Amino acid sequence: MIRGMDDAPPDTALAAGAFAFVELGAAHGLSRERLMAVAGLTDALRADPDARVSTMTFVILWRELMAGLPGVVIPVELARALGAEVFGAAGQVVLRADDLEHAVRLSERLTRLGDTGVVMTREEREAGGEHGALVGLGISHRPEVVAMRFPIELMIGFSYRFLCHAAGAPLPLVEVTFAHAAGYPVAPYEELFGAPVRFDAPSSAIWLPHAALRTPFAGRDPLARRYLEAHAEQLLAALPAGRPPAPPLLAQLREAIALELAPSGAELARVARRVALSTRTLQRRLEEQGTGYQELVDDVRAAMARSLLGDRSRSIVDVAFELGYADLRSFYRAFRRWTGATPAEWRTRDVAAGAERGA
Repeated sequence: MIRGMDDAPPDTALAAGAFAFVELGAAHGLSRERLMAVAGLTDALRADPDARVSTMTFVILWRELMAGLPGVVIPVELARALGAEVFGAAGQVVLRADDLEHAVRLSERLTRLGDTGVVMTREEREAGGEHGALVGLGISHRPEVVAMRFPIELMIGFSYRFLCHAAGAPLPLVEVTFAHAAGYPVAPYEELFGAPVRFDAPSSAIWLPHAALRTPFAGRDPLARRYLEAHAEQLLAALPAGRPPAPPLLAQLREAIALELAPSGAELARVARRVALSTRTLQRRLEEQGTGYQELVDDVRAAMARSLLGDRSRSIVDVAFELGYADLRSFYRAFRRWTGATPAEWRTRDVAAGAERGA
């Protein structure tokens, strides 16, 4: 396993976003009371703007919405429904940034306040023609979240709307890319972003002309921002140390591996192409980070296995396939090495633990 991964506390996020999930479900006819109960949410959590919940709360709500609202493009509707409160104090700081570049730097520093598992990415490429150099602003997460695909779409969609609100006008998007296959028709996404949206791309990001980073923010307020930053830094310091932020390369590789497990078993050459590196360079860079490629693949598989087995609508055979195993026996051996239990035993224990939480 990657060093420090097993001993770290679980990821958490501000509870405000979870209540937005509940309200979307209720607006479409799902039981608000049931959604609150299965996710372990309470009115006391709703009343506290700094309250935090496990990111597993969001995974549970995703599953409920996906099962209960098959005709709804959930990531797009949630991106429209969420408000600035889901970013908490960090969002209030960013709203008062000088310009987009400043907002991105503030977000990179304070992002753990909103969700301790989020990894922000930035990349550049030449587009040619009228756009010239492009900057890609992206979001990634733990591999088990990346594997669900739709949370990444929501995070990028809402972040874009939030930045447009802060700027006081739509940002000049060139395109939006997602590093996974489309799960819904593309049209609602293009309507949300007002720009072309492309799936099965090398990375997940919004792409803007580099000059757009100088876009001034309508709510620029250095004095108020200074006071809000002080409060945000106090909240940040109070968070458990958690896992150290993944270096950008490792974050990109974990995402690429998660996407390549089912189609190729995370074949090294295919993963290297996704992160635009040669296989030799990729392996050298991993050595510099103190890990190896198979160690990283094993870590991603272990995290994804726990998440996928938590969805009891998936058979164990399906989970093994999604993790890139050619036969069930290999998956069982690996899972026992990770957890000391078979997948069926672990799932039974998980069901029992869930029943105790709901009691």
